[in-house]
Formats: sequence, structure tokens, C-alpha cells
Amino acid sequence: MTDLTVIGDINVDFITTPFKKIPEKDKQIIVDDIELSPGGSAFNLAIAASRLGIKTKFIGKVGKDHFGKMLIEIGKKNGIKMHVKQEGETGITLALTYADSTRSFISYKGANNNFSIKDFSFSDIEGKFLAIGGYNLLNSLRKDVLQIIEFAKNKNMKVSLDPNWDPDGWKEERIKDIYNLLPKLDFFLPDMNEAEEITFTKNDILMAKKLINLGAKNVLIKEGSKGCLLCIKEYIKLVPSFKVNSINTTGAGDVFHAALIKSLINGKTIEDAVKYANAAAALSTTKLGIDRYPTEKQVNEFLQSLH
Repeated sequence: MTDLTVIGDINVDFITTPFKKIPEKDKQIIVDDIELSPGGSAFNLAIAASRLGIKTKFIGKVGKDHFGKMLIEIGKKNGIKMHVKQEGETGITLALTYADSTRSFISYKGANNNFSIKDFSFSDIEGKFLAIGGYNLLNSLRKDVLQIIEFAKNKNMKVSLDPNWDPDGWKEERIKDIYNLLPKLDFFLPDMNEAEEITFTKNDILMAKKLINLGAKNVLIKEGSKGCLLCIKEYIKLVPSFKVNSINTTGAGDVFHAALIKSLINGKTIEDAVKYANAAAALSTTKLGIDRYPTEKQVNEFLQSLH
């Protein structure tokens, strides 16, 4: 039985340790380490969800290559039902980490670029929740996302979507695609930068009001170390994050997304779910590799320690 189906991007990440500046042309710098890690917003979400104890299925596309085989095995090892088409080459992201722990990303989309509804059956979508990640990276799927959401809603599933940054430049027609999806979503999870581009404002309260006015039911604007701005029709409230010794922020938003779903499946209120998700996301920034995805026990122990 599946409680959560995740659809979206999957790739491998090469993540550097911090360095001071980009090398000049024809020059070289040395870093202490480069970590090879599973990546893609949707696949990060699936791993995080499974580690939290959610029975999770992942639908996506990888290459018919070593990296594709590796990602499928990682998913299975972490308890995920992998419904993954293998064709072409696996996507790759190079994450460049600066001295202040911020990052820039260089991505090759690979199989993600032509992932479409031809690669899976709608009957594969099941459970209590459908979560879509990497939306703005999935050019071949995005025209059918509304149809996918409507299928899930007809099965009484809750639907959440993380838009991700749009490398194609936030063109007007692509923003309109998101506007068309908002009334169909139960939960919309942009970060501050994404919400700014979608709403054409830098003020988070105005962002929230505009997204609600566009038909969104629950908007959760991820504001990093500040926490999450929870926006529903009745009120807008900043739910603060937790202070931790952060060493790696990659995937924290995806852990937040997974933990939110976990808490909602457990019957918690939306505000309590956001608090739980903030705790899980904060914990995820204190470790590297698969260990950065906390278990339900670890999140609960962390919350108990604060009391």
C-alpha cells in the first residue's frame, strides 16, 4: 500500500565543499571534497518521506546508465517503490558551495527533460497524497500536470506542488501555467525567490495575499532560517524555524515538504504540521549524505529536547 506518490525530477548531485571564489578562465582551484549524492527536488522529497516512515512511491525518469541504475538502487534501499523509466542519460547537477555556505547550480537535465505522461500510467498514482517536485524543470510534463492533478483529486488525494526555480527565465506564459494550477492545489510550496517571481513583489505578506487571491488554499512560503510563512484564507502567520548548527542546506526545502505531508497524514493541524516540518528541515541542515534526511524518531526527539 502507498500513502504518497511523488512525481518529478531525479538526478545525481556533485556537491563541492566551500571555496572562496570561482576559478579564473583556464585556471584551477582545489576543494577539500566533492560529494556524490542523489538529487532532484522530487527524489529528495521521496527519500525524505520514506525516511520519515511514509509509504512512498516515486515516478520519474533516469538514464539507461550507471547513474540511473545507482539512483534506482538508492531509492529501493530507502524503502521507495521506484516506478522509473530508463532511457537516454541521467540528469546531473553540479552544486558549487561558496565560503558563506550559499550555492550556485549548474544542471544537465538529461532524462528529466523529456519525462512525460508517456513514461507512466495514471493508475500508478495512488495513496492519500500526490506531491509534484521540480515542476519548472519538467518541460515535457508541465503541459499535462493539470490533468495529473485532476486525476489525483478525483481519487480524493491531497495535492502539493513545489515549483522550483525556473531556469527558462520566468516567462509570462510559464507563470500563467502556475496561476492555472493554484486553484487545484491543496498546498503550494514556493521559496521566497520563487514567490517573488510568481507574484511580482518582494514583500512576503503581499506575496501571500496575491497567491491566496489567485485561488491557492494553503500557501507555504519557505523563508530559510526565518521559517515558513503560512498563508490560508483566514490568516497569514510566520512560523519560525529552529536554530541549529547548519552545515548543508541542500534539500532542506524538500525535507520540509516531506515532513509537512507526514504530519498532515498523521492528522495534525496545518500550523502544527508546519512546526514539525520546520524542525525536520532544520535537522536536515546539520548532516551530509543520506543522514541529512531525519527519521520520525529523530524529529520527535529534537522537538522534545526543546521543551
